[in-house]
Amino acid sequence: MSFKKVLLPVTAVSVLLTAALSGCSGGKSAAPGGESNQPAASSQPTSIKALTILFGNPPAVENNKALEDIEKRGNVKLDVTFVPSEAYKDKLSVAISAGNSYDLLLLDGGKDDKFMNLVKMGAFHDLTPYLKNAKNINQIEAAVWNNTKVQGKIYGIPRPRGLYGGGEASLLIRKDWLDKYNLPLPKTLDELTKALTVFKENDPAGGGKTIPYTVFGVDGAASPGPFSGVLPLQFAFGIPNTWKLDNGKPVRDFLTPEYKAYLDWMKDAWSKGLIDKDAPVLKNQQQSRSKFLAGVAGVFAGNVSDMAEANLAKLQQVDPKAEIAIIDILEGAGGKKGVAVIGGYYGLWAIPSSVPKEKVQKIVDFLDFSASEENVAFSKAGVTGIHSSEFKNGIAVQTEEQKKQYDLDKPSQFVLQNRVDPYVYASSKDPAILQRQKASLDTISKFGIENPFLSYSSQTSSKNPDTYKKMSAAMTKYVLGEAKWDDVQKEIDAWSNGLGAQITKELLDQYNEDHK
Repeated sequence: MSFKKVLLPVTAVSVLLTAALSGCSGGKSAAPGGESNQPAASSQPTSIKALTILFGNPPAVENNKALEDIEKRGNVKLDVTFVPSEAYKDKLSVAISAGNSYDLLLLDGGKDDKFMNLVKMGAFHDLTPYLKNAKNINQIEAAVWNNTKVQGKIYGIPRPRGLYGGGEASLLIRKDWLDKYNLPLPKTLDELTKALTVFKENDPAGGGKTIPYTVFGVDGAASPGPFSGVLPLQFAFGIPNTWKLDNGKPVRDFLTPEYKAYLDWMKDAWSKGLIDKDAPVLKNQQQSRSKFLAGVAGVFAGNVSDMAEANLAKLQQVDPKAEIAIIDILEGAGGKKGVAVIGGYYGLWAIPSSVPKEKVQKIVDFLDFSASEENVAFSKAGVTGIHSSEFKNGIAVQTEEQKKQYDLDKPSQFVLQNRVDPYVYASSKDPAILQRQKASLDTISKFGIENPFLSYSSQTSSKNPDTYKKMSAAMTKYVLGEAKWDDVQKEIDAWSNGLGAQITKELLDQYNEDHK
């Protein structure tokens, strides 16, 4: 019963956890009654050494009752290396190069060029024949499998997420600021613009600190544009989800007239101080979120998980009257609106080809067990009597002491494969917030916009990571009032007549191959 934490610089520390569950836990799993998904306990426990990414703090390394519990129920001995997200890329590369270091690897980039090349090199087992009886894993939607298969075969098991609702699905807004100025929750682009203007004029944060709308810059590698944190806005203008097919012809988002209309709105909003002046130097969504939670920003793009009580509590430390509302779908002229249909997964579980074939099925069986109903309860409530008092209506009932123990042991970290759940981003333990989160996800699921090339990758694009940097720089200068549209159009034309033509061809060839 061991797991590892990798610190910066990357060093692995193996910790052996002792003490059997029956001898000292005094509790039982929060899994509901009924049919058990537990692997047969008659055989010896399967030792599984896994590498996975870590966000936040790792689980406790001593006397972890959550780990003991899932090991006993799953008939396994887990040796998990938790690597902080900022170091994961390097650690994963080392593990892949070693070839025989791990039984199970989380490929956090999903079906990218790196994964595709490794599959072609024979680095991973074809898991297709091992999934025939995996009743929990096989609940994953066909669309998700299609996004991850390689020539019809499964070399990585996707960790399912919602097809809708991740990333920048919706806009979060300060409801107390809206109430203060008798403004409705914006549903349209015009109403949002008005609210941002009122925030700017009245400075509810005080001291001239108010940021109506906080966004962040792009690195220009995967996509152009002056800012990220704007997807709900772009869909309100009718911009495609990166690509669209027009009579079989691929059209990139920035090639549409709607994209210029969006940039013109951003330019006007920037000139009026409605957009965060730090945006060009902010690097990620977390930095925008931090400004919102610091009480100085009125709007940022996130998703229902940002409504959780922990975020609200953090915001209320700054302003006790603060409230968070979510704009499910922002509607533009002519009823244009939408939400991105995303990959529906985060990361792929791959089993290196160095792992003996007779062990592969046991590893897949444990992943399937991880995705069972009983481990949904376990991930949220841990061991009854230790991490919670009960699991009721999807919410763990916990004392303050149990909450502390849950935060230390982190049961969900050991549930390596999560269950298919359209409400995976609705994670609040507050019934009222949870209800609002689920309602929002129900709403946006009706307005999904697909990217026809989502599951394909371009070798040309991968070999030229700076493809969009000049275009992004031109767009940023245009929005900041430092360049003319002709400067942007020049870069768009250069892309279209250069690398863009090859990128488009590569993606279309793959699409056509799958749609014969």
